[in-house]
Amino acid sequence: MYKRMLLCITEATPEEVVQAAIKLCSKDTEVYVLHVVHLLSDFARKEVLEKFSWVTDLFKRAGVKSRLEIVESTDVKKAIISFAKKNSCDVIVTGTIPRKGLLGFFLESISDYLVKKAPCTVILVRKARAVIKQQ
Repeated sequence: MYKRMLLCITEATPEEVVQAAIKLCSKDTEVYVLHVVHLLSDFARKEVLEKFSWVTDLFKRAGVKSRLEIVESTDVKKAIISFAKKNSCDVIVTGTIPRKGLLGFFLESISDYLVKKAPCTVILVRKARAVIKQQ
C-alpha cells in the first residue's frame, strides 16, 4: 500500500478513477486530491471546493484521509510533478483518455508526461466502456 497518494482530478474525472484510487489505499494512506486551475481567485476556490466535494466524501466513507488541494498554474503537467515532489508522494493516480488520430500522435498527453517525468509510481485508470446488451 501507499503512504502518500496524489489523485489528479478534472471536471471529466469519472467516479471509477476515484474508486480505483480508494482500492489502492490503506487506512494509513494520506491522499492529496489535486485540481490545477489557470487562475485562482476566491470565486474559483469556492467553486472547486463545491464541485469536487463528492471526491473527498467518497474517501471519507471508505475511512481514508484525504484533502482537496488547488494549485494555480498555466502548465498542468509540471504543476502535478512539482506537487508530487514537494509532498513526497509515492504514487500518482489519474484518469486517462486515449487520444486518436494525428492529434493524438503528435501531442503528448498529461498522462504520457507523468509516466515519463514522475518521481514515483504512476497509475493510469481508463474509464470502463459501457456494455450495451441487445435484445
